Amino acid sequence: MANCVSCGRALPSFSFGEASNVCGDCRRAGIPPIPSAPVDPLSRSVRGVTYRPPFTVAIVGVNALVFAGMVATGVPLLKEPTYAQLLRWGADFGPLSLDGQPWRVLTSNYVHIGLWHIVLNMWGLWNLGRLAERIFGGWTYLLTYTACGIAGSLTSLFFHPHTPGAGASGAIFGLVGALISALYLGRLPFPKVAMQRMLRSLLIVVAVNLYLGAQVGVIDNSAHIGGLVMGLALGAVLGPELTKPREIRTAHERIVFVAAAILLVGLGAFARRQSGWVVPLERARQAINQGRVDEGIGELQQVLARRPDEEMGLDLLSYAYLLKNDYPRAEVALKRLLTSDPDDPTAQYNLGVVYQATDRYEQARELFLKLSLQTPENDKVWLSLGSSLKKLNRLPEAEQAFRQALAVNPKNSAAFLAIGQMQLELEQPDTAIDSFQHCLQIDPKSADAELGLSRAYLAKRMFKEAAGTLKKYQEIKASEQPPSQWSR
Repeated sequence: MANCVSCGRALPSFSFGEASNVCGDCRRAGIPPIPSAPVDPLSRSVRGVTYRPPFTVAIVGVNALVFAGMVATGVPLLKEPTYAQLLRWGADFGPLSLDGQPWRVLTSNYVHIGLWHIVLNMWGLWNLGRLAERIFGGWTYLLTYTACGIAGSLTSLFFHPHTPGAGASGAIFGLVGALISALYLGRLPFPKVAMQRMLRSLLIVVAVNLYLGAQVGVIDNSAHIGGLVMGLALGAVLGPELTKPREIRTAHERIVFVAAAILLVGLGAFARRQSGWVVPLERARQAINQGRVDEGIGELQQVLARRPDEEMGLDLLSYAYLLKNDYPRAEVALKRLLTSDPDDPTAQYNLGVVYQATDRYEQARELFLKLSLQTPENDKVWLSLGSSLKKLNRLPEAEQAFRQALAVNPKNSAAFLAIGQMQLELEQPDTAIDSFQHCLQIDPKSADAELGLSRAYLAKRMFKEAAGTLKKYQEIKASEQPPSQWSR
């Protein structure tokens, strides 16, 4: 930073129009400036040397290196990466960020989801960062960017704790907010017309991007708003001090960023208190997937004690009870879930399974019929509807439902099996053999199809074939796991 040639005081780090190497106090005292070349606030320093914003270049470079590392390790360049890939590189995620990995609220600002995501963010950062770095100075700019990024991550954890988040947009929105406040409140030496033009452009950027974020489901506007609010606040307290001497300004900035750090810690504690329920929820999910169902149920009870109507908790709890064949408790959880979301197709389907398992076939039929109208492309629903109809001895309707399942999914082996079993009951062994063979072509490990085929062969007095299929049935049955018919 240049100094006044008269008194040695530090000069502002930016200027418009004719640059001066004499401070304002000396000019008012009558000391004339030494003539110098015009200065562009974005491209030239007061000495006429090309201005290169080192911190903006560094931030863009770090983002580019992280993305290159992601691609080099197998993350798709153009397609969206998986959740596991994002988490491996430091994305924000409530069950991790709120449970021992708080560093993710920072690292997630340097992780991007595909080529276009990083290109658009870095383009915005380059255009805004150069101006912000020029106005605030390098280290103040970097701290502002970082604080706004963390604020965006914490806001996202509050509103969307169960969804991984990544990207620099929260920090970039923070720069926009800081610039708006600083330009409006900072009494900066910019021409009035230029000031109004910049403010108008920044406000348009905010409005357009928030609108797009509201329209596009995958964009996390909460992170944008969190970063923006932090930026507006920092710009409001930093802006009025920008034209003061370096010593005063530096002391003020220290206080501001200590206060910002305390605020962010408080926001983190608040997010953990409000959204910490996702931690036992994720533990429950992992426990259930690993077969520790009772442990998972215990974790879910903690979640539902805090959030009785939490849909993900009720969904997982009902699934856990179904795994234990505890149909009464599963029914209670499913009905609570359907109270919150009556049109949840998975909960309706699983409730129908509960009705079937407890011999309430008419209620199951009504539920599956409703689902077949809502989701006619779901072959599992048609299959379950056919099973309920068969139990009610409405065989023509049952066969029609099974064949509709095959129309939706010609590789539904269970539909072929059900049709074969019906044909066997109707003493149609020839067509039953054909149906069972179709089932085994799709699923060679179907023990029920081998058993049905054996019975069909016996009905035709084909004893050798029947003995062979019966042996296969016994081999498969000895090694198979109990099937699950419910959904998650």
